[in-house]
Amino acid sequence: MDAKLRGEEIKKITENESNAYITGVRLRYEGEIQTFNAYKIPLKYLVYNKYNGRIGSAVKSFEVQNHSLNPEKNEDCKIIEKFLWESKEDRNKKTENSLIINGQQQWGIVTADGVIIDGNRRASLLNKIYDKRESIKHNVDHCEYFIAIVLPNNATKKEIMKLETTYQMGQDEKLDYNPIEKYLKCRDLKYEGFTEVEIASMMTEEKSDVENMLYILNLMDEYLDKYGYSGIYTMLDKKEGQLKDLSSYIKKYINRKTDTNWAYEDTDISDLKEICFDYIRAQYEGKEFRLIGNTNKESIFSDEKVWRGFKEEHFNKIDVISDEEEPVENIRKDNPDVDLSKLLKSRDLDWQSKVKEKLKNNIDDSYEEIINIKRANEPQKLILKALSTLNKINTNIESFYNDEEVLNNLDKISDLITNYKSQINSKRLNHD
Repeated sequence: MDAKLRGEEIKKITENESNAYITGVRLRYEGEIQTFNAYKIPLKYLVYNKYNGRIGSAVKSFEVQNHSLNPEKNEDCKIIEKFLWESKEDRNKKTENSLIINGQQQWGIVTADGVIIDGNRRASLLNKIYDKRESIKHNVDHCEYFIAIVLPNNATKKEIMKLETTYQMGQDEKLDYNPIEKYLKCRDLKYEGFTEVEIASMMTEEKSDVENMLYILNLMDEYLDKYGYSGIYTMLDKKEGQLKDLSSYIKKYINRKTDTNWAYEDTDISDLKEICFDYIRAQYEGKEFRLIGNTNKESIFSDEKVWRGFKEEHFNKIDVISDEEEPVENIRKDNPDVDLSKLLKSRDLDWQSKVKEKLKNNIDDSYEEIINIKRANEPQKLILKALSTLNKINTNIESFYNDEEVLNNLDKISDLITNYKSQINSKRLNHD
């Protein structure tokens, strides 16, 4: 059913106030509190809002990989319902049971032509229940309808977006949303002409939070672009925390508000970002991830010499592996009937298996250097550590005897020990 026919059917219901299911519903609309009625509207006269704040990332990712979704088409409607169900499966099961027994407890909001502004998840569950009504023991005739306020015919796109955001992301329920959704919603609202202050008010956030979310989303896009995943926001699953941390580091480094005591350049910041992207892709998080670029004096980036060595090792060993990866275009072409997201996740896992040990060794060795620098004034600790390390060498393996570098480095250690002993004896002689 197209928008015109849906609008005509809904008008027949709402033009007679005696059909109102709930009266006197107070709603802030067009800048002031207004009173509306809520009506029982047959679900067949309604369509989902595909860019609903709960599933925006899934829909946009799908459309980049496949085709634009049309909620008026049954096959596309099923895809949207799948995304709504998967967005919070545990909660959906509980809500489904409640709808069967108690019916719809919270009214929704729809446009005059039947687009659901608030209540997409509940409407999808009502549809699901009614479709399988013959297999349900309870009477679920009530699930054929959706109770909702109907907005006036002249509702503008901006006013609709404002209501949608306020009732979806300005409520406590926003905690149930995929973290990426709020970033995408901020950008959509900004694109429609809302200011950061207006967006913050709708989302019950601070203006600075909105500005930060827009900044982080740009970084997320850079991350996706690097690996050929542009616009596929589902590839950011479980990566929000690391990208938030990285954005904080980058802003502080750009503004030179850190404890770092060397004259790094913008190219160094760019290299830091690129390397951190690889560690994010490899699922590094928390303390391990913060060892790389945290803005305190104990990160790898805090010391120029350590950073240069770390960076060189990374680019020499990791970029070679990354350059050999199958391009996303080829993967898509060779597997036209397979969900691209699954293929890309498999691509990431394959890459991770090849770089995991190299990434770990580089970060461990470099951070150990940072700790050793910190203990420069604690010679006994460093000497005992060196002694313990040397004692752990397996002298029975072939590489101990046949690797020329082993002998060269032992000579360097011997020379260093001789030099240290000479310094100690000289100081003691002068002291005496």
